[in-house]
Amino acid sequence: MGSRFWRMYAAYFTTTIGDELYIVALPLVLLQLGYAAATATFLRGALTGATVLAGLTMGYLIDRHDTYYLLSRSYGISAVFLIAASGALAAGVDGFLVALAAAAVLGLFAAITAAAVDAGIPRTVSDRRSIRHGYSLVESARTIAVIAGPAFAGLLVTTGSLLIVTLANAASFALAALLSRARRPIPVEAPQTHPPRIRDGLRMVATDTRLRLGITLSLLGNLTLGAEQPLFLARMVQDFGLSASVTAVVVALAGAASVVASTITVRHARAVPAGTAMVVAVAVLAATAAGVGLAPGPVPASALYALFSVAVICYGVYWRTYRQDVTPGELLGRVSATCRSIAYSGIVVGVLVVGVLQELGVSTRTLLTVGGLVCLAGVAVVGPLVRRVTAEVRQAPRPS
Repeated sequence: MGSRFWRMYAAYFTTTIGDELYIVALPLVLLQLGYAAATATFLRGALTGATVLAGLTMGYLIDRHDTYYLLSRSYGISAVFLIAASGALAAGVDGFLVALAAAAVLGLFAAITAAAVDAGIPRTVSDRRSIRHGYSLVESARTIAVIAGPAFAGLLVTTGSLLIVTLANAASFALAALLSRARRPIPVEAPQTHPPRIRDGLRMVATDTRLRLGITLSLLGNLTLGAEQPLFLARMVQDFGLSASVTAVVVALAGAASVVASTITVRHARAVPAGTAMVVAVAVLAATAAGVGLAPGPVPASALYALFSVAVICYGVYWRTYRQDVTPGELLGRVSATCRSIAYSGIVVGVLVVGVLQELGVSTRTLLTVGGLVCLAGVAVVGPLVRRVTAEVRQAPRPS
């Protein structure tokens, strides 16, 4: 794979663990401190909304600038802001307001770094035949992080301190900034005859049916189930009376199941058509989310959440590698950022609706059940179309 890839991978892996720790520990501590369940939902909306904005407006940076340059500066700025947020918490500023501001800033740079890693894999591997393996490793890093992050979160939430959680995430960004400092530039994959433009990525996403099919499924799942994790955390803590640390362990165990699923999926990815695999994955997401809402106790709810996590990873493996297959290398950064932003816009809308409904008194159980059933209905309508489109374009020539 080469040293350039492994340095980028190490930085990504470090921040992914920090992020998973943060997004689990932060709402759990807020719930422990007596904040309403809607606060966790609105935090998810702020983080995702900023990611959407950055992806739509800054994707061209990835195709124009050195990968290490973008990563080191994005990680460094995130670390500095989290340190400043820690100072605000220590000074007694309301924890929810600080968390909202941090979510907005982190979301901006999350879009840049995620797309930079996507586009950076073809630039950093030592052999182009290793590109697919690079994507598999990155996806596996995320699955490992969904175990390690919540496991560390389970330790931190016992302190009941937002300050400690924030400092822990700041440390992960600071370390990643050091790991991604450039020793030598990583040039873009193809020379640009003119400065990369935002509309180039938007145009390809708008006109390429092969990309639209994945975005359609992503939007469907995100609109209906984008708030699933904060709802699950609230259900375990508030509905079933579990402690925050036990809930974090449940999330970590779900991550362990996802690692196994990721390994199996990568190994057999070519045996199943992409459209079929993605449709099935979203259907499983919908059914398990509704099941969590209907579950009579924490044990079946935890088992269904683990299956939900497996389906998320399986969908991610197919969609991410499929997107790389059908996108020209010089557009990969913009297309990745644009796809992520469009898909994540569904989360923004979904979590805002859920947050308002929570404030109006709608139960967590009802929100999960209805969201899952609506998603299932959407799959029944969209699924056959997606599979037909996939079959029609399967023999289309790959872009140069």
